[in-house]
Amino acid sequence: MRKIFTCLKLTSVITFIVLTIVVAPVSFAKSKSEKKETLRVLYWNIQNGMWAGQPEKYESFVEWIRAQDPDICIFAEAAQIYYDGTNTQMPNEDRYLPAHWGELCARWGHDYHVVTPRRPSTASYNFGLTNYPQAVTSRYPIDSIYIVKGHKPDSVVVNYSGWYQVRVEGVKKPVNIVTVHLKNARYGYNVPIERRQESADNYEGELHRVKEVTCILDHTVRKTKNPDKELWIMAGDFNSYSGKDNYIYKWNDVDKAFQTQDYMTLQSPFFDLVSEYYPDVFMPTCGNLRIDYMYVSKPVLRACTNVIAQPDSYTKRVNSGVDKFYIPSDHYPIIAEFKISKLK
Repeated sequence: MRKIFTCLKLTSVITFIVLTIVVAPVSFAKSKSEKKETLRVLYWNIQNGMWAGQPEKYESFVEWIRAQDPDICIFAEAAQIYYDGTNTQMPNEDRYLPAHWGELCARWGHDYHVVTPRRPSTASYNFGLTNYPQAVTSRYPIDSIYIVKGHKPDSVVVNYSGWYQVRVEGVKKPVNIVTVHLKNARYGYNVPIERRQESADNYEGELHRVKEVTCILDHTVRKTKNPDKELWIMAGDFNSYSGKDNYIYKWNDVDKAFQTQDYMTLQSPFFDLVSEYYPDVFMPTCGNLRIDYMYVSKPVLRACTNVIAQPDSYTKRVNSGVDKFYIPSDHYPIIAEFKISKLK
């Protein structure tokens, strides 16, 4: 009897311990050692509001974003434009994006988002608003600081530009995000069709892009006292070429096509992150051209630990068979990692 009682008593104790372990409340608070050590930032032009993702409700897109585990995402072309598999424009009321960015980014764990406003369009668009806003999504809170619109007739920021601040856990200073999507094409802004070739020959499109970046810098980083000690990331589709890549292009070294990037290099406090990280490697972002850039201030450059600027099995572009549309996009993403303890 004593042996049986001892056995039962021991069993009861084990059961109590097991139940205590199972039932005890679980704390999801991160310990000091579990806090994030790296800030991971993703920029991507997702052609036509991720046109290729519409039929499957963006499942592959969301799955890929989850796998990259970014803390901040910056997207160009953040609005739907066309119906699935076509180049037929849909009216604004039928477009899931940009209205539902909050719902979409929640699927990869971001609770915060902002979208730049859409400028009233010229008569060349059917539905009254331009099609190319930018979006920022984040796991950390975002403050909207300023929307850069420019001024008519010459310094219009064609797709507007957003200045936002992200409050990153573990970083005392705000991380300033500037979104960019400059005018495309060699001809100038709002040039009539019959004059476009002449305008292109005079590089009026490039001259307008210089005015756009000048206006964006004047209303963002040039508004602050000491950008060399602040945290800035300026990312987007600049639709322009860098003279640093001319060993690939082999154009005239003083080609007017380099003016926008020359201005960014010589007249801004920013550094071209991809070319700084890969000084001797050409990293195209759109087919065989590099027209997307992530610019950073000096403290952010010093904190950089990794840059991923080559397409993978998902992001490598495949011609869709519709016009100039690609799957998943005609552009490739840029991902950068920064050591949080060095973001000072």
